Amino acid sequence: MSEISPDGFPVSTLSVNHKSCFIYTPRNFLVDGSFPWSEVVEEVLAGHGLNDSAAGMGRGAIFFLSGSKLPYPIVVRQYRHGGLLRFLSGARFFSQRRFLTELKLHTEVQRLGISAPRALGVIVVKQGLKSVFVNGYYVTRRLQESVGLAEFLQTAEVSSRLQIAYEIGAGLRKLHENGIFYTDMHIKNILVEPQGKIYFIDFDKAKQYPAPLFGRRRRANLYRFIRSVKKYWGRGGKLTDSDRAAFLIAYEPDPKKYGKLFRQLGFGLFWRHCFYRPGWWLNRS
Repeated sequence: MSEISPDGFPVSTLSVNHKSCFIYTPRNFLVDGSFPWSEVVEEVLAGHGLNDSAAGMGRGAIFFLSGSKLPYPIVVRQYRHGGLLRFLSGARFFSQRRFLTELKLHTEVQRLGISAPRALGVIVVKQGLKSVFVNGYYVTRRLQESVGLAEFLQTAEVSSRLQIAYEIGAGLRKLHENGIFYTDMHIKNILVEPQGKIYFIDFDKAKQYPAPLFGRRRRANLYRFIRSVKKYWGRGGKLTDSDRAAFLIAYEPDPKKYGKLFRQLGFGLFWRHCFYRPGWWLNRS
């Protein structure tokens, strides 16, 4: 039976393999007998469905689970510390605050109509009765036919590339207009379905500020994305001037405003030279 946590989320307590587990879900997805949370926790704790290649791209284990007991395939991502802390505490946390912050932001993104995989909930596992540490797992619906943006760009036709670039710019603009700082905005956190629909994933450490997001934070978010694209270029990827112009026009359609914005990004922001002028030309045509 579910209760409401102090954070406002429905929460249920389970005992799995002699460990206390707490399931936090969005308000529109109550924990009941229709979703097999116990089985999901058992699978994860046993290491089933662990995807080595996906885990190697991030800061934690990624599990792909499906089966007759699940209504649809899901993705379970384990939380881990980054930086130097990863060598000391790894996946151990003192509280579930970070996990629930992501759940709150993710559900807000969906409420705003921005494409993201459906958030199903957070699993919090207490390591022992006397332990002060917990492990966290974030659960979303899996987009089975989607591919990463980098993979999509390798074979996509010109018209598809332009549409995707435009949608990414429009989506990021909407996030910023609603005060959402997408901390991990980079090329591997954008998925594309065969029909061309994009999805933003992984809102861990994202933050919401008073809307709209002001200039410095906007530039920091844009620069994060640009750095990831630069790495993609270094591995043989390619974005055309038209791709970059489509992204720019969607993010800031006013030539004067986007010109000022991208000039402010400063030294080393190579995108200004690459697509500010083409974007201005396309916007006028």
